[in-house]
Amino acid sequence: MATSPKFFCEIVQQLGRSGLAKQEGGHWRRVVIEKPYGQDLDSGLALNQNIKDVLSEKQIYRIDHYLGKETVQNIMVFRFGNGIFEPIWNRRYIDHVAITNAETVGVEMRGGYFDTAGTLRDMVPNHMMQLISLTAMEPPASFSADAVRDEQAKALNAIQPLSSEDVLHQAVRGQYGEGAIAKEKVQAYRSEPGVSPESKTETFVAMKLNIDNWRWAGVPFYLRTGKRMAKRHTEINIQFKRAPFQLFRQTAVHKLQTNRLVIQVQPDEGMALGFGAKIPGAQLRLGCRR
Repeated sequence: MATSPKFFCEIVQQLGRSGLAKQEGGHWRRVVIEKPYGQDLDSGLALNQNIKDVLSEKQIYRIDHYLGKETVQNIMVFRFGNGIFEPIWNRRYIDHVAITNAETVGVEMRGGYFDTAGTLRDMVPNHMMQLISLTAMEPPASFSADAVRDEQAKALNAIQPLSSEDVLHQAVRGQYGEGAIAKEKVQAYRSEPGVSPESKTETFVAMKLNIDNWRWAGVPFYLRTGKRMAKRHTEINIQFKRAPFQLFRQTAVHKLQTNRLVIQVQPDEGMALGFGAKIPGAQLRLGCRR
């Protein structure tokens, strides 16, 4: 359904009335629904009920197009298909995880929709949560859809909800203002077509989340996403804990960087691991290689 969300229920009901949703004679019917899937919990549950009045659960595909990105699909293979990473993929060795999604574009001609949603609704419950759940999930019993979904759901259920007080200290929101990108002048968010001049809808959000389970207790997950940023970039940054310094106390210890694994999702897909190494020469100088 490449339509406005307000038409989701109507389209499904019309498919039911016309008989196009029936599965007979060995044929199958599927309906694919892209986010946003409701504005909040109540509207999401109502949408779910209305659609399931016509379709069975196996006929409904609630998708996030981030799952189609090759690097995102590769996260599970990278984690669970390599014996060197899974043993250290936990709170004993990882200091924190930072997930970034930055876009250079503004809201373009989608101001009317975006002003009712904002970056928080538009990006965090879907794209960002897909990345955090794939990064944090336990190994599934198989790569079947249900097994992967169940482990992702467990990881999401373990995220500690933010109280009103937590939001003040662990979350930041903002709007982009007037400026220039690639030497071209761009207008402020409140000047975009379809956006209210008094809008308080955020175009940038950052937050600190904690996953309260055995693997990730005490490891903060930092999320940040926004429009009109300096460059288009999406990555998962796994920051490992610092090594003991005793061996290097007579050297430039401050240059001894921690190991960092970067999973680049877009625009350039790939993975890079940073590790410490000696810079060639007579003196012991430390550097980082990727």
